[in-house]
Amino acid sequence: MAKVYISYQREDLPFVSRLADRLKDAGHTLSFDVDELSPGVNWRAALDHGLKTSDVFIVVFSQKTDKSQYVLTEVGAARAYANESDRMLLIPIVIDNAPLPLSMQDVHAIIQPDADVDSIVPQIESAISAFIGRRAAKEVESTRAAEKIQSNAAGFIGTAISSLSKLESRDRILSYAWYGLGFVSLVSGIGFAMWGLSKAGQQVELPTQNLIYVALKTLAVIGLLGACARYAFSLGKSYSTESLKSSDRIHAIRFGEFYLQAFGDKTQWEELKEVFQHWNIDRSSAFSSLDASQVDPRIMESLVAIVKLASGSKDEKAK
Repeated sequence: MAKVYISYQREDLPFVSRLADRLKDAGHTLSFDVDELSPGVNWRAALDHGLKTSDVFIVVFSQKTDKSQYVLTEVGAARAYANESDRMLLIPIVIDNAPLPLSMQDVHAIIQPDADVDSIVPQIESAISAFIGRRAAKEVESTRAAEKIQSNAAGFIGTAISSLSKLESRDRILSYAWYGLGFVSLVSGIGFAMWGLSKAGQQVELPTQNLIYVALKTLAVIGLLGACARYAFSLGKSYSTESLKSSDRIHAIRFGEFYLQAFGDKTQWEELKEVFQHWNIDRSSAFSSLDASQVDPRIMESLVAIVKLASGSKDEKAK
């Protein structure tokens, strides 16, 4: 049996009353009964609720329907709800040769100019039976799909989380290692610079050319250590970013797992895709931004300048 909502112009109430009585006798229930609405009740909200909770929407069109803007409004709401949920049957009934509105001309209508309820009710019964059968078949299919999703999703989620956990752990360890190497290189560069300054201070009596060579060697080593430290920090940052991405993806999958556990028996494929759509949406890698130019090229400029200075000193001595 179905829950039925009837939309009609108030002047057609005698026909609608006979139709409603016959539907009740057939075992169907009406979403609302205008005569039962209590004073002070928000009747528009009550009717809207009745429409949205109905299985069948019957609209009666007559020569008087154009007088009721509410009927056309309810038709629009019913069509929108039926298209969105696919859980409502629309049945237009045309009496006294009234024209069918353009908004309902694509829906098969019951046309009964003499408003014979005895002829109309069997047609409604047949349409409702077919609709309930189709809906039951879809529900069975949806239940099977949900069961299949539950049985297969658990294995996929477990594999994905295990794989991402390994990647997260590996990238985190490598980020620590590269950060550590960068720190050691940086400290070594600072230490070598201090050693070079101390060495130069102890050998102030050496020829200028020898001092330039010492400075050149010290600067080269410091530059290389500094470049290594910079590149190591860049790699550490990249591995750290990848580790955080894996952690975020695990969190997203865990949320999807919770959703399946909470609503597994009602989950549809479209809903499942929406729940899991963000777990791997960012496919760019942090390593794609790494470039060899990140090694500071100014060290080479400094070396060239010192070599030119050393060559100039040789030329002056030769003169």
